[in-house]
Amino acid sequence: MLNIIHQKKFEKMPLSITIASGKGGVGKSIIVANIAYLLSSQGLKTLIWDADSFFPNQHLIFGIEPPLRLSQVYAGQISVNDAITKVKENLFMLADSPASGNFIKNSPTPILDLYHELLLEQDFDVILFDTPAGAADQLLQCIKISDIVAVMVTDEPTSLLDAYGLIKIFLKFIKKDKINLLVNNVIDYEDADEVSNKLNSATQKFLGFQLKQLGFIPYDRLVRLSIQKQEILAEKNPDADIVKYLRNLTDNIVKLTLNLN
Repeated sequence: MLNIIHQKKFEKMPLSITIASGKGGVGKSIIVANIAYLLSSQGLKTLIWDADSFFPNQHLIFGIEPPLRLSQVYAGQISVNDAITKVKENLFMLADSPASGNFIKNSPTPILDLYHELLLEQDFDVILFDTPAGAADQLLQCIKISDIVAVMVTDEPTSLLDAYGLIKIFLKFIKKDKINLLVNNVIDYEDADEVSNKLNSATQKFLGFQLKQLGFIPYDRLVRLSIQKQEILAEKNPDADIVKYLRNLTDNIVKLTLNLN
């Protein structure tokens, strides 16, 4: 993967990825955390931007308490660069305060402007946006910035319905080629394909296109254990079967981005 990534490392613009979902509880944040860790472990300077100003949890997943938060940035109290916290080697975070909602109430600066400010002073290779479920304003700003938008779904009917609604909204803001499907918490690849086919039958019929499946992550009880222990699964159990799927997903993200540029 290193050879592929360093071709993009490349033009010194970071690879920007938004992970989105129509509904909460589909495993979006834990997947973001593990992808970020895997990218950083490959020597890429990676930033997690937790764009959920109501229920941010990336700092909880990593078991850290950043001294400065995005809520202070949105309120105009500090710069976005001041709020960056180093998590591990090559891995950094912009964390928000739980249930603050300060983005909605106080933000004088759009995420796009903060992103540009970040680019002027930082040299990240990858920026991962972890976003609130549904079509929140933070999410819609993040997708405009991103090279890749991955919509995460599970095999629950409500997850598929909400994903379809979210994709329909996305098409008002970004090109359809940016949007990809990420299937989580399924049994195997056949189960993942079934989920993809269900959603694509609706997008093809009503929106006129089908989404590419970026990858899938099977169910594994190690995920729940890693959350309870505030450990990164890919770090603590690098040889676990689920981590192989996470690595494949990471590779697919990078390869897709190179094709888009």
